[in-house]
Amino acid sequence: MDHAIDTRQLRAFVCLARTGSFTQVGRELHLTQSAISHAIKSLETDLGCQLFHRQGKSVHLTHAGRELLPHAEAILQSMSHARSVLGTLDQTQRGKLRIGCTTAAAQFILPTVFREFKESFPQYEIQVVTGETPDTIERLQKNQIDIAVSLRPKDVSRLVCHPIFDDALEFLVSPLHAWAQQAPKLKDTAGETFIVASRNSMNFILIQEYFMKYGIRLNNFIELGSSEATIELAKLGIGVAIAARWIARSEIDAGQLIAQPMPRGKLKRHWAVSTLKDRPLNLPERTFIGLCEEVGRRMIDERK
Repeated sequence: MDHAIDTRQLRAFVCLARTGSFTQVGRELHLTQSAISHAIKSLETDLGCQLFHRQGKSVHLTHAGRELLPHAEAILQSMSHARSVLGTLDQTQRGKLRIGCTTAAAQFILPTVFREFKESFPQYEIQVVTGETPDTIERLQKNQIDIAVSLRPKDVSRLVCHPIFDDALEFLVSPLHAWAQQAPKLKDTAGETFIVASRNSMNFILIQEYFMKYGIRLNNFIELGSSEATIELAKLGIGVAIAARWIARSEIDAGQLIAQPMPRGKLKRHWAVSTLKDRPLNLPERTFIGLCEEVGRRMIDERK
């Protein structure tokens, strides 16, 4: 272990060892069960050993857990004594979390993450900077943000990327569009007008590479700057939007848009939470990443 153990992890460990219940720990420490689970998992990773046997909803200490328990209790007792003597230490963590993300992530992924994060860290300030994936990753590498929520960049040499979920880009068309009744063939795409949010996005790079692979150069684009505007224009039948269907789930369910697959197989995207390599993460940051992964799993389940 090359850094100090987070005392919030120790508090969760001792409480779980005493109660054997994640629910009870949540009540006592005013944390969500997700935050507790991430704290215990992070502590086990830091120490390189398993601390609990998990049997259904109950947990029991392993041999390593029993060895750690008296040391953890002594540490927390010493901190409690220092707190009572000094009267200036606060149990509630404070700080700022700087998040960079795409507009789609800000609208569809992060609201649930922020709600659950604030339940566990109410004193934490959250700052969000939106932008396309290349801009967001550049801000991360310049240390202007702490965490990036975006498409996985091609160059990850300086990053640690935590996968969230995968999706695929599709054609979204008005029910009155010719493609609404039958998926287009590759030759049909050359003369079509396509609606995109931004030419500076990772999406646009992926789209261009996909069609260039088959010798098709798309030339007719309408660039609108936002996913919402893209969907609205597609509904009017002015062009074909290229987007993931979860961006327009309500419009598709209402029959206002029809989703059609790409002509030569899926155009997949990989969403990730990225941090700088070799930069230690504190518990709030690790919890935020874990919550993003959890929301990603929910999004996958909703598509099944």
